Amino acid sequence: MLPHFLHNIEINDGFDLLVILRQHYNVGDKQSWWWPSFFSLRVENGIEMNGAAQIEMDLSLCFAAILGQNTKYEYAATSLSNLYMFFYNNLTKTPNDDIHLYSNYPNPQLTQIAQPHYQDLILKQLANLLPQDIMPLIRISGFYQQKATRLIALAKNIIKDFETFHNFSLHVTKEWLLSQKGIGLESASSILNYALKREEMVVDSYTQRLLGHCGLLFDDYHSMQDFLTQNLYRASDLYGDMPLAQVMARFHGKIVECSKQYKLAKLTYLR
Repeated sequence: MLPHFLHNIEINDGFDLLVILRQHYNVGDKQSWWWPSFFSLRVENGIEMNGAAQIEMDLSLCFAAILGQNTKYEYAATSLSNLYMFFYNNLTKTPNDDIHLYSNYPNPQLTQIAQPHYQDLILKQLANLLPQDIMPLIRISGFYQQKATRLIALAKNIIKDFETFHNFSLHVTKEWLLSQKGIGLESASSILNYALKREEMVVDSYTQRLLGHCGLLFDDYHSMQDFLTQNLYRASDLYGDMPLAQVMARFHGKIVECSKQYKLAKLTYLR
């Protein structure tokens, strides 16, 4: 059932929808990107209520985009935590990197091992594992053999084509991501936006449901994405100097929260 505040409302572009949803959904403080990470200072009901003080390119959210496919957020989050605890227990910590530096985070161990100076070590270790090494860690997310294989392949290909995660974060293209086994349009957009902090609007089934119930039907993913980003530059009127990439993340979060709250039924994707 469409929420009452969207009844008889003319929505001409993404900015119109953002203005309406912003009045009804809070997805965290001004640092929040909505989707939680190990850098989140406070998480409630799957929402990053207090975001990280500094914006970091985040390898863990590349993995989350794969683990989150065809499963509940809670299961994907548990799998990612299990995977990163494995890295925490098996990687040598950098000298002077004291765990107490992360005592204000919900899980200091996971925050520590997710720091930028461990990302290449994680890639190398993951690339040298076999699927059966991590399958038990991610079993709860479903399709665990397939996901384990794809995570390892992603790590190998990042090293092969970019050498380091830093180079990957600066130079990877959507086309490269889409060429990876198991990464489709939604996962690629999630990696570009949430993990790499780029201006990329994520479109998912929740997005399609909300727009469809508003009478807005689209031919494909890209048409829906174009509609949502139309006039979104005007978000500076609402958020000041917040990066547009972060606005897009928060916008996606509001769409998801609205669709979930009102249990909007699935619609046919194409016209």
